[in-house]
Amino acid sequence: MSQSRAFGRAFEDFAARVEELRAAPANQESDPAVLLDAALVELEHAVDFLLPAYEEFTSSGGRPPTGARAEQRLFKAIFENLPVPVALVDGETVVRRVNAAAAELTGLPAGYAAGRPMSGFLRPGDRPALRSQTAAVARGEGSRSLAAHLAQRTGGRVRVTLSEAHLPGESDPAVLVVLWPTSDHAWSAGDRPAPATAASASVAAREAMLMDLLDRTSGVLLGAAADGPDTALRAATSALREELADWAVLDLLRDGVLTRHVSGPEGTDDPGLEKEIAQQDPAACPVVVEVVGAASAVLDGLAEDRGRFGLDSGGASLMGRADVASLLSVALTAPVGEPPARGAVTLLRTGVRPSFSLAEARCVERIAGHMALVAERNAAQA
Repeated sequence: MSQSRAFGRAFEDFAARVEELRAAPANQESDPAVLLDAALVELEHAVDFLLPAYEEFTSSGGRPPTGARAEQRLFKAIFENLPVPVALVDGETVVRRVNAAAAELTGLPAGYAAGRPMSGFLRPGDRPALRSQTAAVARGEGSRSLAAHLAQRTGGRVRVTLSEAHLPGESDPAVLVVLWPTSDHAWSAGDRPAPATAASASVAAREAMLMDLLDRTSGVLLGAAADGPDTALRAATSALREELADWAVLDLLRDGVLTRHVSGPEGTDDPGLEKEIAQQDPAACPVVVEVVGAASAVLDGLAEDRGRFGLDSGGASLMGRADVASLLSVALTAPVGEPPARGAVTLLRTGVRPSFSLAEARCVERIAGHMALVAERNAAQA
């Protein structure tokens, strides 16, 4: 019983210190760097003392609910309550668990992140390095550290620390990832979740914007008789880019051949990029071929496959050149989702813009259905 009480007191003290660290950022005089150092000390204490003590306690006759289950419960409680952004991944960066602080920092809910590659949290240019370093740690080659930029929200710099972790009851090692915000992405009110009322207002405003976009594109397409189908379809594509994306690409299927129209941003740092996208053969664009062939839609929120939109004339990834962070491609079908497809509209978001949402995807599918009706009439008149 004395061993049980000693372990209980140690864990209660640990939980109290963690709770104190969680509350500390609310104090304006707190130094984030000092708090992060203290949190790392608590993490090391949990790994070096609490887990071994628990194993000794259970092996010497203590009777928790069940050995393996209680051990996992203890680890989960420690992990979730750490005030430092941490994640557990496998050797291929696939997320097994993220804590609340990591979900808050990256802007990705814990339930969404689980099962997806951790590399998707970062800007595309930083992802290969994270994958390589994570694989090295998983092979037992020691801890690693690298600087990177977050893909979502502010795109701020973080220091990523990778360490091998052996979890109770599991034979394969995991990799513990700690995300240290740097001085240009310190903890700030902008990084914290908005109050429920503000979040609700934001959702309502976004829904209203999508309804306005639907009305706007419908009006443009209804004017097809006066302006001509091609003009109406291009205007609708431009409206999609203005409201939802940095790039909008329309590929129309005529006589078995795809023809392309591109609506791109003004003042791009790569003046030749729009020409490359416009001159690309749509049949060499994998995502367009996929959605037109299956009369379907593709929402790629992480844009991991940099070849999905094809290559430029020099063999470089167009998504890489455009710094694409999220892709949405929808077939032009009426009714929605039923063949045959009259083409596809593809939207690209670049830089640190958030991924396309399901609500946005549904709205674009409805607009694509309206565009398909115009394209179908145009094909019948040809």
